[in-house]
Amino acid sequence: MSSAIFVRTSGRTASGETARGRVICGSTAILQAKDSLMELARRGGQPGAMDDLNYFLARPQIRKKTPLVISEEHPGGGADALGAAVLLYEHHVAGHGIRIFATDDTTGRRTLVSPPVRRAPFAVTACQHLLERGAQIILISFRHEDARIDETLEQLLQGESYACRWASREREIAGYLPFDGTLDATMARLGTRTRNHLRYYRRRAENQLGAEFVPEAKISREDFIAMNRISAYAVTDEVAGSRYDLLGELESPLLYGMRDRDGRWLSLIGGRHCEAQMEMYWQMNRDDVPSQSLGTAMRAFLIEHEIGRGTQRMYMEGGTTHSMSHAFVPEKTTDLIVMRQSPLTRVLPGLVKRFLPPENMMLQVLEDTTLVWRSVKRR
Repeated sequence: MSSAIFVRTSGRTASGETARGRVICGSTAILQAKDSLMELARRGGQPGAMDDLNYFLARPQIRKKTPLVISEEHPGGGADALGAAVLLYEHHVAGHGIRIFATDDTTGRRTLVSPPVRRAPFAVTACQHLLERGAQIILISFRHEDARIDETLEQLLQGESYACRWASREREIAGYLPFDGTLDATMARLGTRTRNHLRYYRRRAENQLGAEFVPEAKISREDFIAMNRISAYAVTDEVAGSRYDLLGELESPLLYGMRDRDGRWLSLIGGRHCEAQMEMYWQMNRDDVPSQSLGTAMRAFLIEHEIGRGTQRMYMEGGTTHSMSHAFVPEKTTDLIVMRQSPLTRVLPGLVKRFLPPENMMLQVLEDTTLVWRSVKRR
Protein backbone atom coordinates (compact mmCIF):
# COMPACT_ATOMS: atom_id res chain seq x y z
CA MET A 1 0.00 0.00 0.00
CA SER A 2 1.53 3.31 -1.08
CA SER A 3 -1.05 5.70 0.39
CA ALA A 4 -4.21 5.81 2.46
CA ILE A 5 -6.71 8.47 3.52
CA PHE A 6 -7.71 9.23 7.09
CA VAL A 7 -9.94 11.96 8.56
CA ARG A 8 -9.61 13.45 12.03
CA THR A 9 -11.88 16.06 13.57
CA SER A 10 -8.84 17.43 15.44
CA GLY A 11 -7.47 18.84 12.19
CA ARG A 12 -9.47 21.99 11.32
CA THR A 13 -9.08 24.70 8.72
CA ALA A 14 -9.52 28.39 9.56
CA SER A 15 -13.18 28.11 8.50
CA GLY A 16 -13.79 25.21 10.87
CA GLU A 17 -13.96 22.50 8.20
CA THR A 18 -12.50 19.10 8.94
CA ALA A 19 -9.10 18.64 7.30
CA ARG A 20 -8.37 15.44 5.43
CA GLY A 21 -5.19 13.55 6.14
CA ARG A 22 -3.15 11.17 4.03
CA VAL A 23 -0.38 8.72 4.79
CA ILE A 24 2.07 7.96 1.99
CA CYS A 25 4.31 4.92 2.45
CA GLY A 26 7.53 4.12 0.62
CA SER A 27 10.18 6.16 -1.14
CA THR A 28 8.65 5.93 -4.61
CA ALA A 29 5.26 7.25 -3.50
CA ILE A 30 6.82 9.99 -1.37
CA LEU A 31 8.94 11.23 -4.27
CA GLN A 32 5.81 11.54 -6.39
CA ALA A 33 4.56 14.09 -3.84
CA LYS A 34 7.87 15.97 -3.72
CA ASP A 35 6.73 19.11 -5.57
CA SER A 36 3.78 19.61 -3.22
CA LEU A 37 5.99 19.07 -0.18
CA MET A 38 8.55 21.58 -1.47
CA GLU A 39 5.85 24.18 -2.01
CA LEU A 40 4.43 23.56 1.47
CA ALA A 41 7.89 24.03 3.00
CA ARG A 42 8.32 27.31 1.13
CA ARG A 43 4.94 28.60 2.31
CA GLY A 44 5.76 27.55 5.87
CA GLY A 45 8.99 29.54 5.94
CA GLN A 46 11.17 26.42 5.62
CA PRO A 47 12.59 26.70 2.09
CA GLY A 48 14.73 23.74 1.07
CA ALA A 49 13.45 21.41 3.79
CA MET A 50 11.97 18.99 1.24
CA ASP A 51 14.04 19.84 -1.84
CA ASP A 52 16.40 16.87 -1.75
CA LEU A 53 14.19 13.97 -0.72
CA ASN A 54 15.90 11.86 -3.41
CA TYR A 55 19.14 12.17 -1.46
CA PHE A 56 17.82 11.63 2.04
CA LEU A 57 15.60 8.66 1.14
CA ALA A 58 18.49 6.85 -0.57
CA ARG A 59 21.03 6.98 2.27
CA PRO A 60 22.32 3.60 3.51
CA GLN A 61 20.99 4.12 7.05
CA ILE A 62 17.46 4.48 5.64
CA ARG A 63 17.41 1.26 3.65
CA LYS A 64 16.40 -0.83 6.67
CA LYS A 65 13.47 1.45 7.50
CA THR A 66 10.15 2.27 5.86
CA PRO A 67 9.70 5.99 5.16
CA LEU A 68 6.24 7.49 5.38
CA VAL A 69 4.76 10.96 5.09
CA ILE A 70 1.67 11.94 7.04
CA SER A 71 0.03 15.03 5.56
CA GLU A 72 -2.97 17.25 6.18
CA GLU A 73 -4.99 18.55 3.24
CA HIS A 74 -7.59 21.30 3.25
CA PRO A 75 -10.93 20.64 1.52
CA GLY A 76 -11.36 22.00 -1.98
CA GLY A 77 -7.88 21.26 -3.29
CA GLY A 78 -5.89 23.94 -5.09
CA ALA A 79 -2.26 24.96 -4.93
CA ASP A 80 -2.40 25.59 -1.18
CA ALA A 81 -4.37 22.44 -0.29
CA LEU A 82 -1.50 20.80 1.57
CA GLY A 83 -1.39 22.34 5.04
CA ALA A 84 1.14 20.25 6.99
CA ALA A 85 3.34 17.17 6.55
CA VAL A 86 5.83 15.16 8.55
CA LEU A 87 8.40 12.64 7.30
CA LEU A 88 9.00 9.65 9.59
CA TYR A 89 10.59 6.21 9.36
CA GLU A 90 9.44 2.90 10.80
CA HIS A 91 12.28 0.86 12.30
CA HIS A 92 12.78 -2.73 11.15
CA VAL A 93 14.21 -5.77 12.90
CA ALA A 94 14.99 -8.84 10.77
CA GLY A 95 13.21 -7.17 7.87
CA HIS A 96 9.95 -6.53 9.70
CA GLY A 97 8.48 -3.24 10.89
CA ILE A 98 8.22 -3.07 14.67
CA ARG A 99 5.83 -0.11 15.02
CA ILE A 100 8.51 2.26 16.26
CA PHE A 101 8.45 5.50 14.26
CA ALA A 102 10.88 8.41 14.35
CA THR A 103 11.97 11.43 12.36
CA ASP A 104 15.59 11.21 11.21
CA ASP A 105 16.84 14.81 11.37
CA THR A 106 17.85 15.63 14.95
CA THR A 107 17.80 19.36 14.17
CA GLY A 108 14.10 19.21 13.24
CA ARG A 109 14.74 21.39 10.17
CA ARG A 110 13.52 18.93 7.55
CA THR A 111 11.06 16.76 9.45
CA LEU A 112 7.74 18.59 9.93
CA VAL A 113 6.76 21.34 7.49
CA SER A 114 3.78 23.66 7.86
CA PRO A 115 2.99 27.26 8.76
CA PRO A 116 4.36 27.84 12.30
CA VAL A 117 0.93 27.90 13.96
CA ARG A 118 0.17 24.35 12.78
CA ARG A 119 3.40 22.61 13.76
CA ALA A 120 2.64 21.58 17.35
CA PRO A 121 -0.99 20.61 16.63
CA PHE A 122 0.03 18.60 13.60
CA ALA A 123 2.81 16.80 15.47
CA VAL A 124 0.10 15.59 17.84
CA THR A 125 -2.27 14.72 14.98
CA ALA A 126 0.47 12.61 13.36
CA CYS A 127 1.09 10.77 16.64
CA GLN A 128 -2.64 10.15 17.07
CA HIS A 129 -2.89 8.67 13.60
CA LEU A 130 0.13 6.39 14.13
CA LEU A 131 -1.24 5.15 17.45
CA GLU A 132 -4.48 4.25 15.70
CA ARG A 133 -2.40 2.22 13.22
CA GLY A 134 -0.75 0.29 16.05
CA ALA A 135 2.35 2.37 16.77
CA GLN A 136 4.14 1.53 20.01
CA ILE A 137 6.67 4.39 20.22
CA ILE A 138 6.78 7.64 18.22
CA LEU A 139 9.46 10.33 18.21
CA ILE A 140 9.02 13.58 16.30
CA SER A 141 11.71 16.26 16.45
CA PHE A 142 10.44 19.56 15.07
CA ARG A 143 10.80 23.35 15.08
CA HIS A 144 8.02 25.56 16.40
CA GLU A 145 7.29 29.07 17.68
CA ASP A 146 5.07 28.13 20.64
CA ALA A 147 6.39 29.71 23.84
CA ARG A 148 4.23 27.37 25.95
CA ILE A 149 4.85 24.17 24.03
CA ASP A 150 4.35 21.73 26.94
CA GLU A 151 0.97 23.20 27.83
CA THR A 152 -0.07 23.12 24.19
CA LEU A 153 0.97 19.49 23.77
CA GLU A 154 -0.74 18.43 26.99
CA GLN A 155 -4.01 20.06 25.94
CA LEU A 156 -3.91 18.49 22.50
CA LEU A 157 -3.08 15.00 23.75
CA GLN A 158 -5.87 14.70 26.29
CA GLY A 159 -9.14 12.88 25.70
CA GLU A 160 -8.11 10.31 23.12
CA SER A 161 -9.49 6.80 22.74
CA TYR A 162 -6.24 5.09 23.74
CA ALA A 163 -3.98 5.03 26.78
CA CYS A 164 -0.45 6.33 26.34
CA ARG A 165 2.23 8.35 28.04
CA TRP A 166 4.23 11.16 26.54
CA ALA A 167 7.11 13.49 27.23
CA SER A 168 8.78 16.40 25.49
CA ARG A 169 12.05 18.19 25.80
CA GLU A 170 13.55 21.27 24.22
CA ARG A 171 17.14 21.17 23.02
CA GLU A 172 19.38 24.06 22.08
CA ILE A 173 21.74 23.21 19.25
CA ALA A 174 24.50 25.02 17.39
CA GLY A 175 22.41 26.01 14.39
CA TYR A 176 24.48 27.76 11.74
CA LEU A 177 27.46 30.02 11.18
CA PRO A 178 26.31 33.38 9.78
CA PHE A 179 28.39 34.96 7.05
CA ASP A 180 28.42 38.74 7.40
CA GLY A 181 29.22 39.79 3.86
CA THR A 182 32.99 40.12 4.24
CA LEU A 183 35.67 37.74 5.45
CA ASP A 184 36.86 40.15 8.16
CA ALA A 185 33.35 40.66 9.56
CA THR A 186 32.70 36.92 9.64
CA MET A 187 36.05 36.09 11.21
CA ALA A 188 35.38 38.71 13.87
CA ARG A 189 32.53 36.50 15.10
CA LEU A 190 34.98 33.73 15.93
CA GLY A 191 37.05 33.55 19.08
CA THR A 192 40.59 34.85 18.86
CA ARG A 193 42.12 31.37 19.15
CA THR A 194 39.83 29.91 16.48
CA ARG A 195 40.46 32.85 14.17
CA ASN A 196 44.22 32.52 14.57
CA HIS A 197 44.14 28.76 14.00
CA LEU A 198 42.15 29.08 10.77
CA ARG A 199 44.60 31.60 9.36
CA TYR A 200 47.71 29.83 10.65
CA TYR A 201 46.90 26.34 9.37
CA ARG A 202 45.79 27.65 6.00
CA ARG A 203 49.08 29.53 5.55
CA ARG A 204 51.03 26.51 6.76
CA ALA A 205 49.30 24.21 4.27
CA GLU A 206 49.88 26.71 1.48
CA ASN A 207 53.56 27.26 2.31
CA GLN A 208 54.56 23.68 3.14
CA LEU A 209 52.27 21.68 0.86
CA GLY A 210 51.40 24.16 -1.86
CA ALA A 211 47.74 23.68 -0.90
CA GLU A 212 45.06 25.21 -3.08
CA PHE A 213 41.27 25.24 -2.90
CA VAL A 214 39.34 23.60 -5.75
CA PRO A 215 35.67 24.72 -5.88
CA GLU A 216 34.65 22.00 -8.37
CA ALA A 217 36.63 18.94 -7.38
CA LYS A 218 36.80 16.05 -9.85
CA ILE A 219 37.64 12.61 -8.49
CA SER A 220 36.78 9.08 -9.55
CA ARG A 221 34.64 6.86 -7.35
CA GLU A 222 37.57 4.47 -6.89
CA ASP A 223 39.94 7.24 -5.78
CA PHE A 224 37.24 8.70 -3.52
CA ILE A 225 36.84 5.40 -1.66
CA ALA A 226 40.62 5.00 -1.47
CA MET A 227 40.99 8.45 0.07
CA ASN A 228 38.33 7.64 2.64
CA ARG A 229 40.37 4.63 3.77
CA ILE A 230 43.32 6.84 4.69
CA SER A 231 41.23 9.62 6.20
CA ALA A 232 40.60 10.46 9.82
CA TYR A 233 37.30 8.98 11.02
CA ALA A 234 37.02 6.81 7.91
CA VAL A 235 33.63 5.24 7.17
CA THR A 236 32.98 1.89 5.52
CA ASP A 237 33.48 1.49 1.78
CA GLU A 238 29.70 1.17 1.42
CA VAL A 239 29.04 4.49 3.12
CA ALA A 240 31.86 6.19 1.23
CA GLY A 241 30.54 4.88 -2.07
CA SER A 242 27.07 6.06 -1.16
CA ARG A 243 28.35 9.54 -0.34
CA TYR A 244 29.93 9.74 -3.78
CA ASP A 245 26.90 8.39 -5.63
CA LEU A 246 24.28 10.42 -3.80
CA LEU A 247 25.85 13.80 -4.54
CA GLY A 248 24.27 13.42 -7.96
CA GLU A 249 20.82 13.24 -6.36
CA LEU A 250 21.07 16.76 -4.91
CA GLU A 251 19.45 19.73 -6.65
CA SER A 252 22.52 21.93 -6.16
CA PRO A 253 25.41 19.73 -5.00
CA LEU A 254 28.86 20.88 -4.04
CA LEU A 255 32.12 18.96 -3.92
CA TYR A 256 34.99 21.09 -2.70
CA GLY A 257 38.58 19.94 -2.53
CA MET A 258 41.98 21.00 -1.25
CA ARG A 259 45.00 19.52 -3.02
CA ASP A 260 48.77 19.87 -2.70
CA ARG A 261 51.27 21.05 -5.30
CA ASP A 262 51.50 17.53 -6.74
CA GLY A 263 47.72 17.30 -7.27
CA ARG A 264 47.17 14.93 -4.33
CA TRP A 265 43.83 15.44 -2.58
CA LEU A 266 44.24 16.53 1.02
CA SER A 267 40.63 17.25 1.96
CA LEU A 268 37.16 16.96 0.43
CA ILE A 269 33.81 18.42 1.48
CA GLY A 270 30.41 17.36 0.16
CA GLY A 271 27.06 19.06 0.61
CA ARG A 272 24.58 21.33 -1.10
CA HIS A 273 23.50 24.92 -1.64
CA CYS A 274 19.90 25.95 -1.09
CA GLU A 275 18.76 29.54 -1.43
CA ALA A 276 21.48 31.55 0.39
CA GLN A 277 22.48 28.60 2.56
CA MET A 278 25.32 26.10 2.37
CA GLU A 279 24.99 22.73 4.09
CA MET A 280 28.02 20.53 4.73
CA TYR A 281 27.12 16.84 4.86
CA TRP A 282 30.59 15.39 5.33
CA GLN A 283 34.29 16.22 5.27
CA MET A 284 37.23 13.90 4.58
CA ASN A 285 40.78 14.83 5.62
CA ARG A 286 43.87 12.71 4.97
CA ASP A 287 45.28 11.25 8.15
CA ASP A 288 48.80 10.64 6.85
CA VAL A 289 50.04 14.24 7.08
CA PRO A 290 50.36 14.50 10.88
CA SER A 291 52.19 17.83 10.94
CA GLN A 292 49.20 19.61 9.40
CA SER A 293 45.67 20.39 10.55
CA LEU A 294 44.08 19.80 7.16
CA GLY A 295 40.49 20.04 8.39
CA THR A 296 41.06 23.50 9.82
CA ALA A 297 42.93 24.69 6.72
CA MET A 298 40.11 23.43 4.51
CA ARG A 299 37.48 25.25 6.56
CA ALA A 300 39.45 28.48 6.26
CA PHE A 301 39.32 28.13 2.46
CA LEU A 302 35.65 27.16 2.65
CA ILE A 303 34.55 30.21 4.64
CA GLU A 304 36.29 32.60 2.26
CA HIS A 305 34.81 30.88 -0.79
CA GLU A 306 31.23 30.86 0.55
CA ILE A 307 31.37 34.53 1.49
CA GLY A 308 32.58 35.29 -2.02
CA ARG A 309 29.59 33.54 -3.59
CA GLY A 310 27.10 35.36 -1.35
CA THR A 311 26.21 32.58 1.09
CA GLN A 312 24.58 33.87 4.27
CA ARG A 313 24.49 30.76 6.47
CA MET A 314 26.49 27.55 6.81
CA TYR A 315 24.94 24.46 8.39
CA MET A 316 26.92 21.35 9.28
CA GLU A 317 25.12 18.01 9.31
CA GLY A 318 25.63 16.33 12.66
CA GLY A 319 27.24 19.43 14.13
CA THR A 320 30.96 19.89 14.72
CA THR A 321 33.38 19.63 17.63
CA HIS A 322 35.58 22.31 16.07
CA SER A 323 35.92 25.45 18.18
CA MET A 324 34.22 27.46 15.43
CA SER A 325 30.92 25.97 16.69
CA HIS A 326 30.99 28.55 19.52
CA ALA A 327 30.17 31.21 16.92
CA PHE A 328 27.17 29.33 15.58
CA VAL A 329 23.75 30.89 16.13
CA PRO A 330 21.85 28.70 18.64
CA GLU A 331 18.54 27.21 17.54
CA LYS A 332 15.90 25.28 19.46
CA THR A 333 14.35 21.94 18.62
CA THR A 334 11.61 20.06 20.47
CA ASP A 335 11.45 16.28 20.78
CA LEU A 336 7.96 14.85 21.30
CA ILE A 337 7.87 11.19 22.28
CA VAL A 338 4.65 9.24 22.70
CA MET A 339 4.55 5.66 23.99
CA ARG A 340 1.53 3.38 23.99
CA GLN A 341 0.58 1.96 27.38
CA SER A 342 0.91 -1.78 26.74
CA PRO A 343 2.87 -4.78 28.01
CA LEU A 344 5.04 -4.57 24.88
CA THR A 345 6.20 -1.00 25.47
CA ARG A 346 7.39 -1.94 28.95
CA VAL A 347 10.09 -4.12 27.41
CA LEU A 348 10.70 -2.24 24.13
CA PRO A 349 13.16 0.34 25.53
CA GLY A 350 15.46 -2.48 26.61
CA LEU A 351 15.18 -4.17 23.23
CA VAL A 352 15.79 -0.91 21.39
CA LYS A 353 19.26 -0.67 22.94
CA ARG A 354 20.25 -3.85 21.13
CA PHE A 355 19.75 -2.54 17.60
CA LEU A 356 20.16 1.25 17.77
CA PRO A 357 23.62 2.86 17.81
CA PRO A 358 24.51 5.10 20.80
CA GLU A 359 24.19 8.29 18.73
CA ASN A 360 20.60 7.50 17.69
CA MET A 361 18.16 10.14 18.94
CA MET A 362 15.45 7.62 19.82
CA LEU A 363 17.84 5.80 22.12
CA GLN A 364 19.06 9.05 23.68
CA VAL A 365 15.50 10.14 24.42
CA LEU A 366 14.53 6.80 25.95
CA GLU A 367 17.61 6.94 28.20
CA ASP A 368 17.03 10.54 29.27
CA THR A 369 16.33 10.31 33.01
CA THR A 370 15.31 13.97 33.20
CA LEU A 371 12.19 13.51 31.08
CA VAL A 372 8.86 14.16 32.81
CA TRP A 373 6.36 11.59 31.57
CA ARG A 374 2.65 12.40 31.50
CA SER A 375 -0.21 9.95 31.07
CA VAL A 376 -3.11 10.15 28.66
CA LYS A 377 -6.00 8.06 29.93
CA ARG A 378 -8.45 6.22 27.73
CA ARG A 379 -11.79 7.96 27.40
